Amino acid sequence: MPEVKAPEIAVVSPATLARVGCVAATEPAELEEILAEARHAQGLWEREPFATRSALLRRVAHEIVADDVALARLIVDETGKPLAEAYTHDLLVAVEELMWLANRLESVLAQKRLPFPQLVLKQKRGWVSHEPVGVVGVISPWNFPLGLPLTQVATAVAAGNAVVLKPSELTPLTGARIEALFRRAGAPAGLVRVVHGHGESVGAALVGHRQIDALVFTGSTEVGRIVGRRAGERLCPATLELGGKDPMLVLDDADLDRAVAGALWGSFANCGQVCSGIERIYVHRSLHDAFVERFVDGARRLRIGDGRDPGIELGPLISEEQRDRVEALVGDAIAHGAELLTGGTRPSTGLPGWFHEPTILSGEPASARLRDEELFGPVVTVVSIDNDMSAVRLANDSRFALGASIWTRDVARGRELARQVRAGSVWLNDHLYSFGAGQAPWGGRGASGVGRTHGRQGLESLSHVKFTDSDRGWIAPGWWYPYSDRVVDGFRGVLGGLHADGPTARLKALSAHRRGLAHLVRKALS
Repeated sequence: MPEVKAPEIAVVSPATLARVGCVAATEPAELEEILAEARHAQGLWEREPFATRSALLRRVAHEIVADDVALARLIVDETGKPLAEAYTHDLLVAVEELMWLANRLESVLAQKRLPFPQLVLKQKRGWVSHEPVGVVGVISPWNFPLGLPLTQVATAVAAGNAVVLKPSELTPLTGARIEALFRRAGAPAGLVRVVHGHGESVGAALVGHRQIDALVFTGSTEVGRIVGRRAGERLCPATLELGGKDPMLVLDDADLDRAVAGALWGSFANCGQVCSGIERIYVHRSLHDAFVERFVDGARRLRIGDGRDPGIELGPLISEEQRDRVEALVGDAIAHGAELLTGGTRPSTGLPGWFHEPTILSGEPASARLRDEELFGPVVTVVSIDNDMSAVRLANDSRFALGASIWTRDVARGRELARQVRAGSVWLNDHLYSFGAGQAPWGGRGASGVGRTHGRQGLESLSHVKFTDSDRGWIAPGWWYPYSDRVVDGFRGVLGGLHADGPTARLKALSAHRRGLAHLVRKALS
Protein backbone atom coordinates (compact mmCIF):
# COMPACT_ATOMS: atom_id res chain seq x y z
CA MET A 1 0.00 0.00 0.00
CA PRO A 2 1.25 3.53 -0.71
CA GLU A 3 2.38 5.52 2.32
CA VAL A 4 -0.22 8.03 3.50
CA LYS A 5 1.38 11.35 4.31
CA ALA A 6 0.07 13.65 7.02
CA PRO A 7 -1.70 16.78 5.78
CA GLU A 8 0.65 19.65 5.05
CA ILE A 9 0.43 23.15 6.46
CA ALA A 10 1.76 25.54 3.84
CA VAL A 11 3.28 28.88 4.76
CA VAL A 12 2.90 31.92 2.51
CA SER A 13 4.69 35.25 2.89
CA PRO A 14 2.08 37.90 3.75
CA ALA A 15 4.18 40.46 1.86
CA THR A 16 4.89 38.66 -1.43
CA LEU A 17 2.37 35.76 -1.22
CA ALA A 18 5.24 33.49 -2.25
CA ARG A 19 5.43 30.04 -0.70
CA VAL A 20 7.88 30.00 2.21
CA GLY A 21 7.68 26.33 3.10
CA CYS A 22 5.49 23.74 4.78
CA VAL A 23 5.27 21.38 7.73
CA ALA A 24 3.36 18.18 8.29
CA ALA A 25 0.37 18.39 10.60
CA THR A 26 0.66 16.30 13.74
CA GLU A 27 -1.51 13.19 13.73
CA PRO A 28 -3.36 12.02 16.89
CA ALA A 29 -1.21 8.89 17.26
CA GLU A 30 1.93 10.97 16.94
CA LEU A 31 0.67 13.36 19.61
CA GLU A 32 0.28 10.47 22.03
CA GLU A 33 3.87 9.38 21.42
CA ILE A 34 5.18 12.93 21.85
CA LEU A 35 3.37 13.37 25.15
CA ALA A 36 4.64 10.04 26.44
CA GLU A 37 8.19 11.02 25.48
CA ALA A 38 7.76 14.40 27.19
CA ARG A 39 6.53 12.72 30.36
CA HIS A 40 9.57 10.44 30.44
CA ALA A 41 11.97 13.33 29.75
CA GLN A 42 10.42 15.45 32.47
CA GLY A 43 10.84 12.77 35.08
CA LEU A 44 14.58 12.80 34.43
CA TRP A 45 14.91 16.55 33.96
CA GLU A 46 13.40 17.54 37.29
CA ARG A 47 16.21 15.65 39.04
CA GLU A 48 18.87 17.76 37.37
CA PRO A 49 20.47 20.49 39.49
CA PHE A 50 19.70 24.14 38.84
CA ALA A 51 23.17 24.59 37.33
CA THR A 52 22.33 22.06 34.59
CA ARG A 53 19.09 23.87 33.74
CA SER A 54 20.91 27.22 33.61
CA ALA A 55 23.63 25.83 31.37
CA LEU A 56 21.06 24.51 28.88
CA LEU A 57 19.30 27.89 28.69
CA ARG A 58 22.59 29.67 28.07
CA ARG A 59 23.43 27.26 25.25
CA VAL A 60 20.05 27.91 23.63
CA ALA A 61 20.73 31.65 23.81
CA HIS A 62 24.11 31.12 22.15
CA GLU A 63 22.50 29.02 19.41
CA ILE A 64 20.13 31.92 18.62
CA VAL A 65 22.99 34.39 18.42
CA ALA A 66 25.01 32.06 16.21
CA ASP A 67 22.09 31.58 13.80
CA ASP A 68 20.66 35.10 13.97
CA VAL A 69 20.67 35.87 10.24
CA ALA A 70 18.74 32.76 9.23
CA LEU A 71 16.30 33.06 12.12
CA ALA A 72 15.58 36.73 11.45
CA ARG A 73 15.06 36.07 7.75
CA LEU A 74 12.66 33.21 8.49
CA ILE A 75 10.64 35.38 10.88
CA VAL A 76 10.38 38.12 8.24
CA ASP A 77 9.36 35.62 5.57
CA GLU A 78 6.62 34.11 7.74
CA THR A 79 5.22 37.31 9.28
CA GLY A 80 6.21 40.10 6.88
CA LYS A 81 7.44 42.23 9.79
CA PRO A 82 10.42 44.56 9.27
CA LEU A 83 13.84 43.02 9.73
CA ALA A 84 14.62 45.40 12.62
CA GLU A 85 11.56 44.10 14.48
CA ALA A 86 12.58 40.49 13.94
CA TYR A 87 15.72 41.32 15.85
CA THR A 88 14.28 43.56 18.55
CA HIS A 89 10.90 41.87 19.12
CA ASP A 90 11.92 38.25 18.66
CA LEU A 91 15.61 37.41 18.79
CA LEU A 92 16.66 39.92 21.43
CA VAL A 93 13.56 39.32 23.58
CA ALA A 94 14.18 35.56 23.47
CA VAL A 95 17.86 35.81 24.35
CA GLU A 96 17.28 38.33 27.16
CA GLU A 97 14.67 36.03 28.72
CA LEU A 98 16.91 32.98 28.41
CA MET A 99 19.79 34.76 30.10
CA TRP A 100 17.64 36.19 32.89
CA LEU A 101 16.24 32.75 33.61
CA ALA A 102 19.69 31.17 33.50
CA ASN A 103 21.02 33.72 35.98
CA ARG A 104 18.05 33.85 38.36
CA LEU A 105 16.17 30.56 38.31
CA GLU A 106 18.02 29.14 41.32
CA SER A 107 17.44 32.23 43.47
CA VAL A 108 13.71 32.05 42.69
CA LEU A 109 13.15 28.30 42.87
CA ALA A 110 15.64 27.10 45.48
CA GLN A 111 14.24 25.85 48.78
CA LYS A 112 13.94 28.64 51.36
CA ARG A 113 13.65 28.60 55.12
CA LEU A 114 10.29 29.77 56.46
CA PRO A 115 10.56 31.35 59.91
CA PHE A 116 8.00 30.74 62.68
CA PRO A 117 7.72 33.87 64.84
CA GLN A 118 4.73 32.40 66.72
CA LEU A 119 5.68 31.51 70.30
CA VAL A 120 3.67 28.27 70.23
CA LEU A 121 5.53 27.10 67.10
CA LYS A 122 9.11 27.75 68.17
CA GLN A 123 9.94 24.04 68.05
CA LYS A 124 9.11 23.93 64.32
CA ARG A 125 11.41 24.35 61.33
CA GLY A 126 9.82 25.02 57.93
CA TRP A 127 10.84 25.29 54.29
CA VAL A 128 9.11 26.36 51.06
CA SER A 129 10.12 24.61 47.85
CA HIS A 130 9.04 24.74 44.21
CA GLU A 131 8.40 21.52 42.33
CA PRO A 132 7.74 21.20 38.57
CA VAL A 133 4.14 20.82 37.46
CA GLY A 134 5.10 18.17 34.87
CA VAL A 135 4.34 18.56 31.17
CA VAL A 136 3.34 22.06 30.07
CA GLY A 137 1.34 22.76 26.92
CA VAL A 138 2.16 26.07 25.26
CA ILE A 139 -0.16 27.40 22.55
CA SER A 140 1.26 30.52 20.93
CA PRO A 141 0.23 33.05 18.25
CA TRP A 142 1.96 34.23 15.10
CA ASN A 143 2.76 37.87 15.83
CA PHE A 144 6.03 37.17 17.72
CA PRO A 145 6.74 33.64 16.49
CA LEU A 146 10.09 33.28 18.30
CA GLY A 147 10.15 35.87 21.08
CA LEU A 148 6.80 34.98 22.60
CA PRO A 149 6.72 31.15 22.62
CA LEU A 150 10.40 30.73 23.38
CA THR A 151 10.15 32.83 26.53
CA GLN A 152 7.28 30.66 27.73
CA VAL A 153 8.98 27.41 26.78
CA ALA A 154 12.20 28.52 28.48
CA THR A 155 10.35 29.46 31.67
CA ALA A 156 8.71 26.05 31.82
CA VAL A 157 12.03 24.27 31.24
CA ALA A 158 13.74 26.44 33.86
CA ALA A 159 11.11 25.34 36.38
CA GLY A 160 11.92 21.68 35.66
CA ASN A 161 9.10 20.90 33.25
CA ALA A 162 8.90 19.36 29.80
CA VAL A 163 7.06 21.34 27.11
CA VAL A 164 4.88 20.56 24.13
CA LEU A 165 4.52 23.68 21.99
CA LYS A 166 1.86 24.27 19.36
CA PRO A 167 2.85 27.34 17.36
CA SER A 168 0.40 29.16 15.14
CA GLU A 169 -0.38 27.41 11.88
CA LEU A 170 0.60 30.71 10.20
CA THR A 171 4.18 30.59 11.55
CA PRO A 172 4.99 26.89 12.06
CA LEU A 173 8.48 27.10 10.56
CA THR A 174 9.76 29.44 13.26
CA GLY A 175 7.96 27.36 15.85
CA ALA A 176 9.75 24.25 14.65
CA ARG A 177 13.08 26.05 15.09
CA ILE A 178 12.43 26.28 18.82
CA GLU A 179 12.57 22.52 19.20
CA ALA A 180 15.66 22.46 16.98
CA LEU A 181 17.39 25.13 19.09
CA PHE A 182 16.91 23.14 22.27
CA ARG A 183 18.00 19.94 20.58
CA ARG A 184 21.17 21.55 19.22
CA ALA A 185 21.85 22.96 22.69
CA GLY A 186 21.86 19.45 24.11
CA ALA A 187 18.40 19.23 25.68
CA PRO A 188 17.33 15.67 26.59
CA ALA A 189 15.22 13.95 23.95
CA GLY A 190 11.56 14.82 24.38
CA LEU A 191 12.08 17.74 26.75
CA VAL A 192 10.88 20.32 24.20
CA ARG A 193 8.65 19.14 21.39
CA VAL A 194 6.66 21.01 18.78
CA VAL A 195 3.35 19.86 17.30
CA HIS A 196 1.62 21.40 14.31
CA GLY A 197 -2.01 21.88 13.43
CA HIS A 198 -5.01 24.13 13.77
CA GLY A 199 -6.43 25.21 17.07
CA GLU A 200 -9.63 23.27 16.56
CA SER A 201 -7.72 20.01 16.22
CA VAL A 202 -4.23 19.82 17.72
CA GLY A 203 -4.74 22.83 20.01
CA ALA A 204 -7.97 21.40 21.40
CA ALA A 205 -6.31 18.01 21.87
CA LEU A 206 -3.54 19.58 23.95
CA VAL A 207 -5.96 21.56 26.10
CA GLY A 208 -8.01 18.48 26.94
CA HIS A 209 -5.27 15.88 27.22
CA ARG A 210 -4.75 14.21 30.60
CA GLN A 211 -0.96 14.22 30.08
CA ILE A 212 -0.85 18.04 30.04
CA ASP A 213 -0.39 19.30 33.59
CA ALA A 214 -0.49 23.06 32.92
CA LEU A 215 -1.27 25.32 29.99
CA VAL A 216 0.06 28.63 28.74
CA PHE A 217 -2.19 30.09 26.05
CA THR A 218 -1.67 33.34 24.16
CA GLY A 219 -4.37 34.47 21.78
CA SER A 220 -7.74 36.14 21.49
CA THR A 221 -10.07 36.68 24.40
CA GLU A 222 -12.78 34.62 22.74
CA VAL A 223 -10.57 31.56 22.29
CA GLY A 224 -9.04 32.14 25.71
CA ARG A 225 -12.45 31.72 27.31
CA ILE A 226 -12.82 28.34 25.61
CA VAL A 227 -9.34 27.24 26.68
CA GLY A 228 -9.93 28.36 30.26
CA ARG A 229 -13.27 26.57 30.44
CA ARG A 230 -11.93 23.29 29.03
CA ALA A 231 -8.88 23.40 31.26
CA GLY A 232 -11.05 24.16 34.26
CA GLU A 233 -13.18 21.09 33.60
CA ARG A 234 -10.21 18.90 34.52
CA LEU A 235 -8.71 21.37 37.03
CA CYS A 236 -5.68 22.01 34.85
CA PRO A 237 -4.02 25.35 35.71
CA ALA A 238 -3.96 27.72 32.75
CA THR A 239 -2.18 31.02 32.21
CA LEU A 240 -4.14 33.05 29.67
CA GLU A 241 -2.44 35.95 27.91
CA LEU A 242 -5.24 37.46 25.87
CA GLY A 243 -6.14 40.61 23.98
CA GLY A 244 -5.53 44.23 24.73
CA LYS A 245 -6.63 47.71 23.80
CA ASP A 246 -3.94 49.82 25.40
CA PRO A 247 -4.55 53.49 26.15
CA MET A 248 -1.91 56.22 25.91
CA LEU A 249 -2.46 59.22 28.19
CA VAL A 250 -0.70 62.40 27.04
CA LEU A 251 -0.86 64.96 29.85
CA ASP A 252 -0.60 68.71 29.48
CA ASP A 253 3.08 68.76 30.52
CA ALA A 254 4.20 65.93 28.22
CA ASP A 255 7.29 66.19 26.04
CA LEU A 256 5.42 66.53 22.75
CA ASP A 257 8.20 65.24 20.49
CA ARG A 258 8.77 62.16 22.64
CA ALA A 259 5.04 61.49 22.93
CA VAL A 260 4.55 61.62 19.15
CA ALA A 261 7.55 59.36 18.53
CA GLY A 262 6.27 56.92 21.15
CA ALA A 263 2.78 56.96 19.70
CA LEU A 264 4.04 56.17 16.21
CA TRP A 265 6.01 53.15 17.37
CA GLY A 266 3.49 51.96 19.95
CA SER A 267 0.60 52.16 17.48
CA PHE A 268 2.16 50.83 14.30
CA ALA A 269 5.00 48.47 15.27
CA ASN A 270 4.43 45.01 13.78
CA CYS A 271 1.68 46.64 11.71
CA GLY A 272 -0.30 47.13 14.92
CA GLN A 273 -0.50 43.38 15.49
CA VAL A 274 0.58 43.60 19.11
CA CYS A 275 -1.65 42.61 22.02
CA SER A 276 -0.26 45.50 24.04
CA GLY A 277 -0.02 47.97 21.18
CA ILE A 278 -1.46 51.46 21.55
CA GLU A 279 -5.02 51.58 20.19
CA ARG A 280 -6.45 54.56 22.09
CA ILE A 281 -4.73 57.91 22.60
CA TYR A 282 -6.10 60.54 24.99
CA VAL A 283 -4.38 63.94 24.64
CA HIS A 284 -4.89 67.00 26.81
CA ARG A 285 -6.68 69.67 24.82
CA SER A 286 -3.78 72.10 25.19
CA LEU A 287 -1.56 69.72 23.19
CA HIS A 288 -4.18 67.97 21.10
CA ASP A 289 -3.94 69.90 17.83
CA ALA A 290 -0.14 70.02 17.77
CA PHE A 291 0.04 66.33 18.69
CA VAL A 292 -2.39 65.31 15.96
CA GLU A 293 -0.60 67.38 13.33
CA ARG A 294 2.78 65.81 14.08
CA PHE A 295 1.32 62.34 14.57
CA VAL A 296 -0.44 62.36 11.21
CA ASP A 297 2.67 63.68 9.48
CA GLY A 298 4.78 60.95 11.09
CA ALA A 299 2.35 58.21 10.09
CA ARG A 300 2.40 59.35 6.47
CA ARG A 301 6.20 59.18 6.45
CA LEU A 302 6.44 55.55 7.58
CA ARG A 303 8.04 53.38 4.91
CA ILE A 304 5.78 50.48 3.91
CA GLY A 305 6.94 47.39 2.06
CA ASP A 306 8.86 44.13 2.14
CA GLY A 307 10.35 43.65 5.61
CA ARG A 308 13.52 42.13 4.16
CA ASP A 309 14.57 45.66 3.23
CA PRO A 310 16.31 47.00 6.39
CA GLY A 311 14.78 50.45 5.86
CA ILE A 312 11.16 49.27 5.86
CA GLU A 313 9.16 50.32 8.95
CA LEU A 314 5.71 48.84 8.29
CA GLY A 315 5.04 45.40 6.86
CA PRO A 316 1.74 43.74 5.94
CA LEU A 317 -0.99 42.26 8.05
CA ILE A 318 -0.64 38.52 8.56
CA SER A 319 -3.53 37.45 6.33
CA GLU A 320 -6.19 38.66 3.95
CA GLU A 321 -8.80 37.80 6.57
CA GLN A 322 -7.07 40.01 9.09
CA ARG A 323 -6.89 42.92 6.64
CA ASP A 324 -10.58 42.53 5.80
CA ARG A 325 -11.42 42.67 9.49
CA VAL A 326 -9.35 45.83 10.06
CA GLU A 327 -10.96 47.53 7.06
CA ALA A 328 -14.40 46.62 8.37
CA LEU A 329 -13.65 48.11 11.79
CA VAL A 330 -12.36 51.34 10.24
CA GLY A 331 -15.37 51.61 7.95
CA ASP A 332 -17.75 50.98 10.84
CA ALA A 333 -16.07 53.65 12.98
CA ILE A 334 -16.32 56.24 10.19
CA ALA A 335 -19.95 55.33 9.58
CA HIS A 336 -20.65 56.00 13.26
CA GLY A 337 -18.99 59.42 13.30
CA ALA A 338 -15.23 58.98 13.63
CA GLU A 339 -13.14 61.28 11.42
CA LEU A 340 -10.46 59.74 9.22
CA LEU A 341 -7.31 61.84 9.64
CA THR A 342 -4.98 59.69 7.52
CA GLY A 343 -4.73 56.23 6.02
CA GLY A 344 -7.68 53.90 5.76
CA THR A 345 -6.71 52.41 2.42
CA ARG A 346 -4.38 49.88 0.84
CA PRO A 347 -1.04 51.44 -0.10
CA SER A 348 0.70 51.08 -3.44
CA THR A 349 3.77 49.00 -2.64
CA GLY A 350 4.25 47.06 -5.86
CA LEU A 351 3.71 43.90 -3.83
CA PRO A 352 0.62 41.66 -3.77
CA GLY A 353 0.61 41.23 0.01
CA TRP A 354 -1.92 42.24 2.64
CA PHE A 355 -0.76 45.78 3.34
CA HIS A 356 -2.78 48.52 5.01
CA GLU A 357 -1.85 52.15 5.54
CA PRO A 358 -1.20 53.41 9.07
CA THR A 359 -4.56 54.86 10.00
CA ILE A 360 -5.48 57.55 12.52
CA LEU A 361 -9.08 58.25 13.50
CA SER A 362 -10.35 61.22 15.51
CA GLY A 363 -12.89 60.12 18.08
CA GLU A 364 -14.17 56.74 19.21
CA PRO A 365 -17.97 56.70 18.80
CA ALA A 366 -19.75 54.80 21.54
CA SER A 367 -21.70 52.73 19.02
CA ALA A 368 -18.69 51.77 16.89
CA ARG A 369 -17.34 48.21 17.04
CA LEU A 370 -13.83 49.39 17.81
CA ARG A 371 -15.01 50.69 21.18
CA ASP A 372 -15.27 47.09 22.38
CA GLU A 373 -13.16 45.09 19.93
CA GLU A 374 -9.42 44.77 19.70
CA LEU A 375 -8.24 46.36 16.44
CA PHE A 376 -5.01 44.38 16.07
CA GLY A 377 -3.93 46.37 13.06
CA PRO A 378 -2.29 49.70 12.12
CA VAL A 379 -5.22 51.78 13.38
CA VAL A 380 -5.45 54.12 16.37
CA THR A 381 -7.99 56.62 17.70
CA VAL A 382 -7.17 60.05 19.16
CA VAL A 383 -9.46 61.84 21.62
CA SER A 384 -9.08 65.21 23.35
CA ILE A 385 -9.32 65.28 27.17
CA ASP A 386 -9.74 68.12 29.68
CA ASN A 387 -7.91 66.80 32.76
CA ASP A 388 -6.15 63.87 34.39
CA MET A 389 -9.30 62.37 35.84
CA SER A 390 -11.04 62.19 32.47
CA ALA A 391 -7.91 60.51 31.08
CA VAL A 392 -8.02 57.83 33.77
CA ARG A 393 -11.77 57.37 33.37
CA LEU A 394 -11.46 56.82 29.61
CA ALA A 395 -8.42 54.59 30.03
CA ASN A 396 -10.38 52.34 32.39
CA ASP A 397 -13.51 52.36 30.21
CA SER A 398 -12.68 49.07 28.49
CA ARG A 399 -13.11 45.38 29.15
CA PHE A 400 -9.39 44.99 28.33
CA ALA A 401 -6.68 45.79 30.85
CA LEU A 402 -3.29 44.66 29.56
CA GLY A 403 -1.05 47.73 29.35
CA ALA A 404 -1.21 51.52 29.44
CA SER A 405 1.23 54.41 29.21
CA ILE A 406 1.30 57.88 30.75
CA TRP A 407 3.33 60.69 29.20
CA THR A 408 4.35 63.52 31.50
CA ARG A 409 7.44 65.37 32.70
CA ASP A 410 6.23 65.04 36.31
CA VAL A 411 7.18 61.52 37.42
CA ALA A 412 5.34 61.77 40.74
CA ARG A 413 2.17 62.83 38.96
CA GLY A 414 2.56 60.00 36.46
CA ARG A 415 3.06 57.40 39.17
CA GLU A 416 -0.03 58.54 41.03
CA LEU A 417 -2.13 58.25 37.88
CA ALA A 418 -0.54 54.87 37.12
CA ARG A 419 -1.86 53.67 40.46
CA GLN A 420 -5.39 54.54 39.30
CA VAL A 421 -5.19 52.94 35.85
CA ARG A 422 -6.52 49.39 35.63
CA ALA A 423 -3.86 47.41 33.75
CA GLY A 424 -1.29 44.66 34.12
CA SER A 425 1.54 47.06 33.23
CA VAL A 426 1.73 50.86 33.21
CA TRP A 427 4.70 52.65 31.68
CA LEU A 428 5.79 56.29 31.98
CA ASN A 429 7.04 58.01 28.82
CA ASP A 430 7.45 54.65 27.07
CA HIS A 431 5.28 51.75 26.03
CA LEU A 432 5.53 47.95 26.03
CA TYR A 433 9.31 47.72 26.57
CA SER A 434 9.08 45.57 29.71
CA PHE A 435 8.02 42.52 27.69
CA GLY A 436 11.69 42.32 26.77
CA ALA A 437 12.87 42.50 30.39
CA GLY A 438 12.96 39.02 31.88
CA GLN A 439 12.46 40.23 35.44
CA ALA A 440 9.20 42.08 34.73
CA PRO A 441 5.94 40.10 35.11
CA TRP A 442 3.65 40.11 32.10
CA GLY A 443 -0.11 39.70 31.94
CA GLY A 444 -3.42 41.48 32.22
CA ARG A 445 -6.78 41.69 33.91
CA GLY A 446 -10.36 41.31 32.78
CA ALA A 447 -10.63 40.36 29.11
CA SER A 448 -6.84 40.57 28.85
CA GLY A 449 -6.27 37.34 30.70
CA VAL A 450 -5.42 35.49 33.88
CA GLY A 451 -2.02 34.84 35.45
CA ARG A 452 1.48 36.06 34.65
CA THR A 453 4.36 35.02 32.46
CA HIS A 454 7.96 36.27 32.80
CA GLY A 455 9.86 37.10 35.95
CA ARG A 456 9.58 35.44 39.34
CA GLN A 457 5.82 35.22 38.92
CA GLY A 458 6.14 33.32 35.65
CA LEU A 459 8.50 30.76 37.17
CA GLU A 460 6.27 30.28 40.18
CA SER A 461 3.16 29.89 38.02
CA LEU A 462 4.71 26.81 36.39
CA SER A 463 5.70 25.28 39.71
CA HIS A 464 3.91 23.58 42.57
CA VAL A 465 4.69 25.39 45.81
CA LYS A 466 5.25 22.94 48.66
CA PHE A 467 5.64 23.54 52.38
CA THR A 468 7.58 21.02 54.46
CA ASP A 469 8.63 21.15 58.07
CA SER A 470 10.81 19.43 60.62
CA ASP A 471 9.93 18.69 64.24
CA ARG A 472 12.11 16.52 66.52
CA GLY A 473 9.05 15.45 68.49
CA TRP A 474 10.36 16.63 71.84
CA ILE A 475 7.37 18.85 72.62
CA ALA A 476 3.74 17.69 72.51
CA PRO A 477 1.51 20.37 70.93
CA GLY A 478 -0.87 21.80 73.47
CA TRP A 479 -3.77 21.65 71.00
CA TRP A 480 -3.67 17.84 70.83
CA TYR A 481 -6.14 15.64 72.74
CA PRO A 482 -7.29 15.43 75.45
CA TYR A 483 -9.34 18.62 75.70
CA SER A 484 -10.47 20.03 79.03
CA ASP A 485 -11.50 23.25 80.72
CA ARG A 486 -7.84 23.81 81.66
CA VAL A 487 -6.86 23.54 77.97
CA VAL A 488 -9.49 26.13 77.04
CA ASP A 489 -8.34 28.37 79.88
CA GLY A 490 -4.74 28.02 78.79
CA PHE A 491 -5.46 28.99 75.20
CA ARG A 492 -7.47 31.98 76.39
CA GLY A 493 -4.27 33.00 78.12
CA VAL A 494 -2.24 32.40 74.96
CA LEU A 495 -4.67 34.47 72.90
CA GLY A 496 -4.83 37.40 75.29
CA GLY A 497 -1.18 37.25 76.37
CA LEU A 498 0.02 37.49 72.78
CA HIS A 499 -2.56 39.65 71.08
CA ALA A 500 -4.54 41.76 73.55
CA ASP A 501 -4.52 45.51 72.98
CA GLY A 502 -1.52 46.91 74.86
CA PRO A 503 0.98 45.63 77.49
CA THR A 504 -1.41 46.07 80.40
CA ALA A 505 -4.13 44.00 78.77
CA ARG A 506 -1.65 41.28 77.82
CA LEU A 507 -0.28 41.04 81.37
CA LYS A 508 -3.82 40.91 82.72
CA ALA A 509 -4.65 38.01 80.40
CA LEU A 510 -1.53 36.09 81.42
CA SER A 511 -2.37 36.56 85.09
CA ALA A 512 -6.02 35.65 84.72
CA HIS A 513 -5.25 32.40 82.90
CA ARG A 514 -1.99 31.40 84.55
CA ARG A 515 -3.31 28.04 85.74
CA GLY A 516 -4.40 27.09 82.23
CA LEU A 517 -1.07 28.24 80.82
CA ALA A 518 0.78 26.14 83.38
CA HIS A 519 -1.31 23.14 82.36
CA LEU A 520 -0.34 23.65 78.70
CA VAL A 521 3.34 23.76 79.68
CA ARG A 522 3.06 20.53 81.66
CA LYS A 523 1.16 18.91 78.80
CA ALA A 524 3.80 19.96 76.28
CA LEU A 525 6.67 18.57 78.36
CA SER A 526 4.93 15.33 79.23
